[in-house]
Amino acid sequence: MSRRGVLAVATLVGCAVAGCGAHGASDDVGDAAVLVRVSVRQVEVRRFVDAITVNGQWRSSGDVVIAAPFAATVESIGPRAGDAVTRGERLGWLVTRESKAALRGAELLEQQARSPAERDEARRALELARRDLVRVPLVAPRSGTVTRRAIEDGAEAAEGAELLTLMPRAALVCEVHVPAAGAGRLRTGQPAELREEGGSVRTATVQRVLPSASPSDQTTLVWLAPAERGPAPALDRFVVATIVLGPTHDAPAVPDSAVVEDDLTATKRVAVVGRDSVAIWTPVSLGAEAPGWHELLKPALPPGTRVIVVGQHGLPDSTRVGFAP
Repeated sequence: MSRRGVLAVATLVGCAVAGCGAHGASDDVGDAAVLVRVSVRQVEVRRFVDAITVNGQWRSSGDVVIAAPFAATVESIGPRAGDAVTRGERLGWLVTRESKAALRGAELLEQQARSPAERDEARRALELARRDLVRVPLVAPRSGTVTRRAIEDGAEAAEGAELLTLMPRAALVCEVHVPAAGAGRLRTGQPAELREEGGSVRTATVQRVLPSASPSDQTTLVWLAPAERGPAPALDRFVVATIVLGPTHDAPAVPDSAVVEDDLTATKRVAVVGRDSVAIWTPVSLGAEAPGWHELLKPALPPGTRVIVVGQHGLPDSTRVGFAP
């Protein structure tokens, strides 16, 4: 073979080798771009308590105002805000304004007396005023907790003026705001559990579902009535309330870490991995909660279905994935 022929063959061989190497590199890059390493877990059957958990505060649904029955001087008044009183308990003493004025006039007359005759007359008037002083007990009309004290000892009170405000035990409620998604399932009488700051727990029932929603956050106002056991809690104290909506049941569930929620539409999705290792974004409807899990209402994914729990954020739909060790 001539020297020119040898060079041509060498060139062809070199090009072939170079071409093969370039093709292999392209395939490697393509595989790396498509294959994404993720962690998955399976859909499982879990036991759920059909309930919602919301935050609330202790409130009064209706106070009782204890007012002065007549124009009076408050001789004494005992309870202060936070004190418990019982029906019929004496809370203090009131003195009618007329008899108090008569007593005050007799005291001034005695102070101004100069002669023995004037002093004798003033003394008789003072004894008569003291005898005729009209003192009336202030009595609690209901049992409950004092929420406000509007007057102090020695003060003057007009007829009908507020002296004390009382919250009957029956008026004590835990006020909660329930999201619209769960409000439609609330019914009067449903049981609830109230967990207070410090860990104490009370039982309660749904007393009232108010018809209007909060315009700011689209929640429904609900009153929970506690069982009348133990001392009354302090008003405005925070509570975590769990309201039971239905019976305990078993259902398919997805891990919380698998659920991705759209900030704008609030749509919830999970990335389902099929047998071909391709991840498909799937909208889901979720129900009750259990620690680390959500009940899967729709679609009907069978137990054992793989869903991505790590690596799904920002993952394009229909991406082929690999599994992290």
